[in-house]
Amino acid sequence: MLVSTQIKSLRQYFCSCLAGILGGISVSTHFWLIFMPISLFILWKKSERKTANFWWGFFFVLISHSWLYDLHPLTWLGFSWLASLIITISILLFCAFLGGLLVYLWGYLVEMILWKEDVFKMKILPLTVKVFFLSLTWGMGELILSQTPLFWIGLGESLVPGDLYLAGLARWVGASGLCVVQLMIGFWIFISHERWIRKKYFKKTFFLGLLFIIFLHLFGGLKTPIERNYEYPVAIWQTNLPTREKLKIEDEFIKEKQSIAQKYALSNKVKLLVAPEGTLPKNFYLSKGIKVDTLAGGFRNSKNELRSSLLGFQVGEKSFTSFIDKNRLVPLGEKIPRFLESFSKGLSAVGGIQPGSDSRFFDPKFTQPLAVAICYEISDGLKIRKAINSGAKLIITVANLDPYPTKLYNQFLSLARLRSIENKKDNLLVSNTGPSGLVRDDGKIIQLLDFNVEQNKVVFPNFSSDKTFYTKFGDKPVLLLFIFFMGLNLFWKIN
Repeated sequence: MLVSTQIKSLRQYFCSCLAGILGGISVSTHFWLIFMPISLFILWKKSERKTANFWWGFFFVLISHSWLYDLHPLTWLGFSWLASLIITISILLFCAFLGGLLVYLWGYLVEMILWKEDVFKMKILPLTVKVFFLSLTWGMGELILSQTPLFWIGLGESLVPGDLYLAGLARWVGASGLCVVQLMIGFWIFISHERWIRKKYFKKTFFLGLLFIIFLHLFGGLKTPIERNYEYPVAIWQTNLPTREKLKIEDEFIKEKQSIAQKYALSNKVKLLVAPEGTLPKNFYLSKGIKVDTLAGGFRNSKNELRSSLLGFQVGEKSFTSFIDKNRLVPLGEKIPRFLESFSKGLSAVGGIQPGSDSRFFDPKFTQPLAVAICYEISDGLKIRKAINSGAKLIITVANLDPYPTKLYNQFLSLARLRSIENKKDNLLVSNTGPSGLVRDDGKIIQLLDFNVEQNKVVFPNFSSDKTFYTKFGDKPVLLLFIFFMGLNLFWKIN
């Protein structure tokens, strides 16, 4: 009897681990329609077991963030091969443990609110209120995490590219709202399955839920198209300069490459040249002056501190005269706690970097105002939205994702596309090894360069003053719903 109970318990935990793996895979692939609903269905089914929730979260992050392992080997930074392996695995396991802990805490709330009663005997209204509140709690959790360095991608962003119609709801509710919608769909699959087994109210539950999901897709697919123009050609320069080799590259080599990119831009009569994060070394200087307006990722010194920035060069200038500094820094990779500074400069090629202003609004004067995301900052939708409300008419995202694998490139692209959908803005992507190209205001890709090759390309972004409901009101509607449903839950508990 004891052995049978243990086998049953292990089977339940295995299901949660498998569900977390499926969810993690769906974040970085095109299999959202298959994997994520199944993953969330199992999450709800096993949610009364807090340990099962932990393993779901652990494996979700372990798989979705497995690209962290590709930091290894760090021998180019002076670590031994073994030390590098231990560091990279430890970082990945720490992130997975943190993800498991957060889902464990959410499961504790689910147990208190949902499983204290017989779910299958509840009336539809109180059940919906409870599930909606629990889904909103997760959504608010992702929103809070997105304002910290310990967040990259979650449920909200996983809809892209799997279901662009449903992702269209981001124009109204942002990534946190998409997170809530997915959890509600997962619960609908769970409750439909259980009522089918019990042969009780299955058809009513299934078809009402299906009609609502169809409505959400139709609503998310509604959009007012923007008339595109081709009046502002921009040259993007995908440098393909491996991070691990940059320490050996001379400034003259960079200047030669920059000159080639500049000649390409001039021959195509573009109005702007854009280069990725970290392209130019600090104190970069051109003796003959720049020949085309340029935005290039590079480094600058400010008050004896090193900043990673997007630098603006206007025609005729020999050095940059405008800039926006990177604000959100990668933990350990670019920014380490002060008490560790005496031991290490971090795990990046340039050592420790200091953050700049948190505003992502950039007006270089020689082009229209921009909302700028430098690499990791693309995961923070709030700051992009604020920049657009300040007058930005185009999103520019510059990055350096080397030495990470294609899995991270796809996640980065999903984040960039969602930022476009949320704000109805084109997103110009320029990365060292990819992805580079142009994303349309509805999240569809207009052009994408091949990964891991040096390439120059001309694209035609639209500058737009249009604002979505989400751009205007942000996450306030989701927050108000959270407060409202929390009040309803407390009211029913008291009465």
